[in-house]
Amino acid sequence: MSEDPESLPGRIERLDRTSLEARLRHAAKVLAPDRVIDDIEVRHLIRVITACPSWVTDVYSEDRIARIMLPDRGLMDGLIERLVRRTDRDEGEAVSRARRLPDDVRVVGDKALFDLGLFGRRSVKGYDLEELGARAYRLAGELLELLAADRRLREFFKQNRLLMLPLEEEVVFLRQCSQEFRHYAEIIKSTGSVEQSEEEIRDLAASVPLMAAAAAAIAAEEPERPAGEPSDEENPYIDAAAGTPGGEAPSSRDQLLSCYERILLFSSLDMDPLRAALDAIIVDQPEAVRTLCDEFSLFAAGTRDPRKPPGYFLVGPTGVGKNHLVESLVRLLEGVWSTEVPVLTIEGPNYTYPSDINELRGATRGFIRSDEEGLLTSFHEKSSRAPFSVILIDEVEKAHRQLITYFLSILDRGTTTDNRGKVLDFSNTMVFFTSNLGYSDAQQRSAPIGYLDDEARTEASDTDVRREIRRRLTPEFVNRVRMIHFNRLTPGSAERILDLELRKITNRYLEVHGLQIEVDASARDELIRRGFSSTFGARHLAATLESVCNVEIAKRIRQDQVQLDSDRDAMVVWLREIRDGSRTFDANEVRSRVLDVTRARLSYDSLMVGFAGGAFSYTPRGGCESE
Repeated sequence: MSEDPESLPGRIERLDRTSLEARLRHAAKVLAPDRVIDDIEVRHLIRVITACPSWVTDVYSEDRIARIMLPDRGLMDGLIERLVRRTDRDEGEAVSRARRLPDDVRVVGDKALFDLGLFGRRSVKGYDLEELGARAYRLAGELLELLAADRRLREFFKQNRLLMLPLEEEVVFLRQCSQEFRHYAEIIKSTGSVEQSEEEIRDLAASVPLMAAAAAAIAAEEPERPAGEPSDEENPYIDAAAGTPGGEAPSSRDQLLSCYERILLFSSLDMDPLRAALDAIIVDQPEAVRTLCDEFSLFAAGTRDPRKPPGYFLVGPTGVGKNHLVESLVRLLEGVWSTEVPVLTIEGPNYTYPSDINELRGATRGFIRSDEEGLLTSFHEKSSRAPFSVILIDEVEKAHRQLITYFLSILDRGTTTDNRGKVLDFSNTMVFFTSNLGYSDAQQRSAPIGYLDDEARTEASDTDVRREIRRRLTPEFVNRVRMIHFNRLTPGSAERILDLELRKITNRYLEVHGLQIEVDASARDELIRRGFSSTFGARHLAATLESVCNVEIAKRIRQDQVQLDSDRDAMVVWLREIRDGSRTFDANEVRSRVLDVTRARLSYDSLMVGFAGGAFSYTPRGGCESE
């Protein structure tokens, strides 16, 4: 015997719409402080509370419950097919019945939510109300999605002014209602029971858009509302676009969401620690770091035009850290935000002919590989779903001028079109160009400038650089990018870079093998002499360190191992079983076991790198207990 809701205790209060909305939002905040309840959810809960008391027809009819609790997908598909099949005799009636199907199911979910939340009713006709309500919402979404596959019905649902959301979003929301049914019931329960007069109910219901006249599905036939495009006030996307910082919105739903998420992420950034972290990684380039961090303030304030991607032209001698700045920035932001920042690197020297641009947008129809999508199309699929992404065009001065012209249109409009006519929106992307304009090898050798202590010679060289930039770059391009100049590196800079790169290597040896690596003064001097020059900067320093302090040490400890681990073959089999799915995967355990097996068994725990007689030496020090 089901419980009678009239006999259940309830706290009766009279609430207007404003008070009811405030009560719902407060209850949601108390129940789940870390969860955002959005306007659509609040409107849905208000509709459930205000509309359900006016329904006098038995919502829990046997046929509705059977359709929800005992669904037969084959029969349902057949029913829909019959309803939407074109026939001269009953097409109008069939389409009308099909339109009401999602609402006819959804009202059960609404009533179940009302009864469970306000009256604490647990079951009806032997069925659990929580399960019945969740299933009703899920089935309503599935029906709406199936019906929308028919062209006539899709147009009806898309143009119906009573939809709370655009068609595709309505399907998503119904699925959300199913998943959050228990949570919504708890929110309603926390507001207490509410009683309104018939006039108040009508006012409240009228102020909240209904989904395809849900109440009418219970009562008798209601005349169809004339189809028409929703007005601006009823379209949530137009409303959202109007409020976008910068005045005009990005071109798609994903880009709009990315825009707002980007504002939130950048506004949460503490710029001083970010600047300090970049200064510690990017050696002796404080102005470049400061300029870039200052630009981020515009993102945080939301005052940058959201339609256009910002462009930056990083110019300076080779080997001073231009690419390293971009790569380090991406890693830092990924760590702070705990999200992936998609990056696309385009090598300028690979685009020396105008036709090479086809690799980016895709070959024109009729040409070879015209059936393949371009590089930017592939990148756009990932970047459009991220709040922030980066395109890096390296050594742009070595590419054909058409490459700059192509990206000029992206910087100007924020979009481009691929070979299939698809519009690619890069409004959420930072575009970086790196260049050695004015700092070519020939220029550096013909006019050596020394280090930064010679201000006069430095100023003369900078003048030559600016002249070269004006000569090679068009005013249209220069006006659309922020020019960021990099300083030349000094021997002192090389010392700091050596420490940074060496620390990466020594930390890996300490972690993997428990081996301490030290480098004496003579070896440091020789590493800097081989890896650094005023012409090429520190570009070769990392490669020199990799050879001297990684490759050679790896060879040394391999020949010095006391014994080889006999469990390696068994570990390989174990890893393959995990990959095949026959064993469970635990990342921490896999890492621990692999490191334990690969750890070198040595008779020493430290290795000193020195330099004498024109060669590097590797001297073992200390000892460790045999394992």
